[in-house]
Amino acid sequence: MKKLLWIPLLSVALLSVAACGGDGGEPFAPGQSGASERPDEENGDKPDTPALGDSGRYLVLYASRTGNTERVAQLIQATLDCDMLEVEPQEPYDNDYNAMLERAQEELAAIRQGNFPPVKTSMENFDDYDIVFVGYPIWYGSMATPMQTFLHTHASKLAGKRIALFATSGSSGISASVSEARNLCPDATIIDRTLLLTSESLSQMATRVPVWLDEIGASREEPEEPDTPAATSLKASITVGDRTITATMEDNAA
Repeated sequence: MKKLLWIPLLSVALLSVAACGGDGGEPFAPGQSGASERPDEENGDKPDTPALGDSGRYLVLYASRTGNTERVAQLIQATLDCDMLEVEPQEPYDNDYNAMLERAQEELAAIRQGNFPPVKTSMENFDDYDIVFVGYPIWYGSMATPMQTFLHTHASKLAGKRIALFATSGSSGISASVSEARNLCPDATIIDRTLLLTSESLSQMATRVPVWLDEIGASREEPEEPDTPAATSLKASITVGDRTITATMEDNAA
């Protein structure tokens, strides 16, 4: 009789465990919750905060799908110790290369009609920056669409700013994207000297980036050295009658 009572009790316990396990049957990782997150809807138009460096004179903006442009942006940021922010599309690109190319073509065609694909990155202002670095991959000879959207939506805030362009590509040139940048930000100053790293020259990044930064006058701010007394200020002359004695004061408690 006792064995028969255990059977329904065990069934109820198993059903309870199954109900608590979730749809996937696997526990959530630490920091996750069962509810789906919708950060884009919650944040709305809230401006993004760049990763901050010690030098507040420069900002590196970049869009990157494969990571090549991101590597260049990180090197610029490390060299100048400046702020950096990634420009991201509202909807991530497909990992499938052909699907990504098809979407890129559609977005470039839409931009030519005045329809810019949405991005989820925004900046409140650029007032504190002397130079804004703008980096992107070249897609079909043009600036990658997320960066085009960002420049289009922030054109008024970038007015009067100096913009330095850098790009990565398989083999395409950068000239068409420079014209696009000037059209997107007509009231900004696009620095003539640009940086393009192709698949053949990407390995030269470590040497080419510092040279380019020097050419456009971007340098890392060095901390100011504290004022120290000159060596002559530690000497004292004592005159007694016709005799003058020069003494050197030692830096000690006495």
